Amino acid sequence: MKKRYSVLVRLISFSLLMIGVIILSCGKKETPGDKTEEVKKTREGISEGEITPDFTLKDLKGMEVNLKEFRGKVVLLNFWATWCPPCRKEIPSMVELYKRYKDKGVEIIGVNLDKIDRSGVEKFNSEYNINFPILLDPSGRVAALYGIVALPTTLLLDRKGKIRTRVTGGVDWITQENLQKIETLLAETG
Repeated sequence: MKKRYSVLVRLISFSLLMIGVIILSCGKKETPGDKTEEVKKTREGISEGEITPDFTLKDLKGMEVNLKEFRGKVVLLNFWATWCPPCRKEIPSMVELYKRYKDKGVEIIGVNLDKIDRSGVEKFNSEYNINFPILLDPSGRVAALYGIVALPTTLLLDRKGKIRTRVTGGVDWITQENLQKIETLLAETG
């Protein structure tokens, strides 16, 4: 009896799987102009080699800051949150990187995704001695535009705003390898 039951379960499972495959294969084929592709592109985010879309967010002082203001500089665009352990771990290396390179043409922009009020982010900012601009994106609008699905995610941009590196996860930004990436981008002209 058990053997017959096992065969029956396998047969039903296989039949359901085949029905699913048939249904999926009968779906509408996506063409380049479809909205489906646009949604997919947004979800995947902006890739290396692409120019970053512009955005405007408020900083901790309530002033509006536009990404285009930083064209001409090498930019480390970091999406993070105060509750994120890898974000907390990488911040000291970003503080050190900014100390070393802010006068050489490097800008770090932290895009904070916390839903807490500004004072909570300010407290965190003070605790970690963050010395680079923090922009607030509590709605996640900019993060969605960039396809950010994990924190931290960092984009290293060249002087023209083109993404040269996209990294998901915490990074030590003052390793020799990462400093070399920064130096290479700084050496490139216009």
